[in-house]
Amino acid sequence: MNVFSGHVESDLWSLIPVSDALLRRTIALIRGVPQSVPLRAGDAVHLTTALDAGEPEIWTNDRHLLAAAAHVGIVGRSA
Repeated sequence: MNVFSGHVESDLWSLIPVSDALLRRTIALIRGVPQSVPLRAGDAVHLTTALDAGEPEIWTNDRHLLAAAAHVGIVGRSA
């Protein structure tokens, strides 16, 4: 068993399904971020999901995701 599967099975991760409603909220989020911020589609879905789940921060080593997080009210943290 790989590490990620073990984490999912032990409820370390909470998996949230991508729904039509989530994608519509993602579109709204994208429209609210300045065009100067490099926001990729996958990152926008992650940020929208974090906002919906009430998460105050997001952990990543991705500089683009960190920059975008600041524009949507989520604290970006890097390990």
